[in-house]
Amino acid sequence: MPSLMTSFWTSFGATLLLVALTIVQGWRGRRRAHLVLALTSVASLTLTIVLAERMGATRTFPRDAMRIHLWFAKSAALAVVPVALTGAVLWRRPTWRPVHRTVVVLFLLLTVAATATGTWVFSLSEPK
Repeated sequence: MPSLMTSFWTSFGATLLLVALTIVQGWRGRRRAHLVLALTSVASLTLTIVLAERMGATRTFPRDAMRIHLWFAKSAALAVVPVALTGAVLWRRPTWRPVHRTVVVLFLLLTVAATATGTWVFSLSEPK
């Protein structure tokens, strides 16, 4: 059975890969594949968050650094909502493409910041 640490990092990597594939399929205009990958990405992100919470119980993280990471992580997770909403509107109204694209870029910037700060915080952590 894989360790919690291995499960977390595997899930984390899978989530990033799924987000990248979702973007590629969106750019290519493959709506069905884009939608399936988007939903799979959200499910993978949920699993990653659950595993991160479990890992948090086994490690000590610096409080101030964690506060910074959590701001970006929660903001990125919340940004999924406007991405999904504008994507749903875009399905029927192609004029919404610039709005959807803008919201996606903001989501991706928050995701990159959450990934960077999460990796930073993990590097500062210690086992309990």
